[in-house]
Amino acid sequence: MLVLSPVVILAVLAGVVACLMYGISVVRALGTGWRIVCALSGTRFDIEFSRTAVLVAIR
Repeated sequence: MLVLSPVVILAVLAGVVACLMYGISVVRALGTGWRIVCALSGTRFDIEFSRTAVLVAIR
């Protein structure tokens, strides 16, 4: 998680800028995003390509 934290910070800042550009409430957008992230609990992504396989599990 520590490795991805700079990416998350940049994504949040880009989201805030986009909200301000399109006139969307920043607080409401962040709240909705947080609810979506919390709802992902227990989700698994299995990605297979050729001889490479990646499993991403969100707990």
